[in-house]
Amino acid sequence: MKGLAVLSLSPLIFALLSVLLGALGQVLWKYGLSLMEFSPEMFFNLKGLIKIVSNGWIPAGILCYFFSMTLWLKALKEAELSYVYPLISLNFVILTVVGVLLFHENVTWLRVLGILLIISGIVMVAQS
Repeated sequence: MKGLAVLSLSPLIFALLSVLLGALGQVLWKYGLSLMEFSPEMFFNLKGLIKIVSNGWIPAGILCYFFSMTLWLKALKEAELSYVYPLISLNFVILTVVGVLLFHENVTWLRVLGILLIISGIVMVAQS
């Protein structure tokens, strides 16, 4: 067998999977942080680091970002930067929906309009 079949997937698939994993990482971080008191100083002492790592959700988000980056690098290797990079803006769309559904965040009509503009921009880039 010559390599894994997954390696022959379209760069677009790698980019989209990367975006989804990045969004999942954000959701895991948001949820994990909601369960604990957090301050940036925690990264600079052992007790704080242990608290962050033992949370579980924060390291899971970091792991998602690692795999997201790996998939993104594959997409960048295979496709034009100007084609795949606009897909990152899908994070705004995904995370707004997740924010409303899971975290009960409020979304204004202006934000909805912005999201529609983002989607139309992505469609235009995909058509080019």
